[in-house]
Amino acid sequence: MSRWTTAFGTGIPGSRSANSPDRRLPRGRHDLPREFVARTQRDRLIDAMASTVARKGYVGTSLGDVCAAAGVSTRAYYQHFADKETCFLAAYERGVELLQGSVAVAYGQPGQWPERMRRGLGTLLHILAAEPAFAALSVVEVLAAGPKALAGRRLLLASYVGFFEAAPRKAGQPEVPRVAIEAVIAGVYGVIFDHVSTGRAAELPERLPELTYVVLAPFIGPEAAAVTAGLPVVD
Repeated sequence: MSRWTTAFGTGIPGSRSANSPDRRLPRGRHDLPREFVARTQRDRLIDAMASTVARKGYVGTSLGDVCAAAGVSTRAYYQHFADKETCFLAAYERGVELLQGSVAVAYGQPGQWPERMRRGLGTLLHILAAEPAFAALSVVEVLAAGPKALAGRRLLLASYVGFFEAAPRKAGQPEVPRVAIEAVIAGVYGVIFDHVSTGRAAELPERLPELTYVVLAPFIGPEAAAVTAGLPVVD
């Protein structure tokens, strides 16, 4: 099971096999509560959506593919989701909630703002590296999943602006404009997209020093940013 789980024990979508023996429900009559059966089926469909989309792409994934990967009938599928899009959105929203929660916890630990930003960014990169199926779904395939998915992506990127509210500001220097912060976020996202879209998500943690520098330099200057990022400083 993924180390990143909700309070109900469900991991980031795609972190577990949707049709593993330990998740299958008994055939025929049984005494399992209806709520348990429904939650189990829904969770398996969400995991199946993530793993199938990562393998075949959103456009190339059919409802039948997801049902087969989850070991759930089409009839049961429609008891949980209206169509492919709604299942994708459920997987995206669950994963983003876990992702953002973990990043916020890392960022919220005591320390100066630059180090907190480094911890938060490091957590983001490590989760995406450890969960390649969700990385593919949330970073790449979200672009093909329709207007609601794109709106969710915009909200996610906009939420990262909040991490810059505690950035230090030296007396006499102008405030870094919001558009500059958005450009920094877009730049980091671009590097992440490049790695995930080319099957190199596992390499993302290796980019932490350079990306930390990119995030911090506009606020604390190149030298201090390099020190926090662990990059060599040239005299």
